[in-house]
Amino acid sequence: MPKQTGVRSPRFTVPNNEQAIVSVNSEHLRGTLQLLSLTGGTIRMDRRFTPGTFADIRLETASGTFTAAIEFLRMAKNNAQAYRFVAMGTVSRSRLSDGLQKMRQQGHGLEKTPMDHFRTLARRVLPRSAR
Repeated sequence: MPKQTGVRSPRFTVPNNEQAIVSVNSEHLRGTLQLLSLTGGTIRMDRRFTPGTFADIRLETASGTFTAAIEFLRMAKNNAQAYRFVAMGTVSRSRLSDGLQKMRQQGHGLEKTPMDHFRTLARRVLPRSAR
């Protein structure tokens, strides 16, 4: 996994109720992807997992099957659970990157609002004690 630089990876809304298979231990669950980025995303499933739970995720892309190890994070908006990628192979990384590029071309990127840009600038300029 590439080193994180403090700059948030662009998020994309996943169209067409794309399904993914999440494997936790020997349990396989189907979920609907909500958001996706190079670093993680959110998925809606019937079951919730404690933040810190590790799992594997598999989904079909236009470029082929994508698999990665993930760590579940807190619940996100719209009753979806956030996750981050903790490990993936080079082929899967390439497939994910290709899929996100296609999503960008189709206009599925989440645009930042002017307030989001202001917050980013304020975090860079203001010392931590002033926040």
